[in-house]
Amino acid sequence: MRPPVLTADEVAAALTGRPGWSGDTGRITRTVRVAPDGAAAVLEAVQRVADELDHHPVVRQDGDDVTFTVWTHWLGGVTAKDFALAQAIDSVLAGAGGSR
Repeated sequence: MRPPVLTADEVAAALTGRPGWSGDTGRITRTVRVAPDGAAAVLEAVQRVADELDHHPVVRQDGDDVTFTVWTHWLGGVTAKDFALAQAIDSVLAGAGGSR
């Protein structure tokens, strides 16, 4: 069964519970500053939780900044599964001291 793509109101409501995340019905993103010596560990931990959820973010690293972009690719929009991944990423970042 296809999970429903969230409406604009549903995305906006879900984003209020995910500080640091922004986006719309197409995708959600969060950029954090990660210390260079901790970036590899953070990215490995995010990879592990993404593997467990069988749902993976697009990750872009630019210096100390790491941007996570999440959407359900095959549906072309944001679903509840994307917010589950965002929560998992937040948990990793909280344990690693990610900020911004």
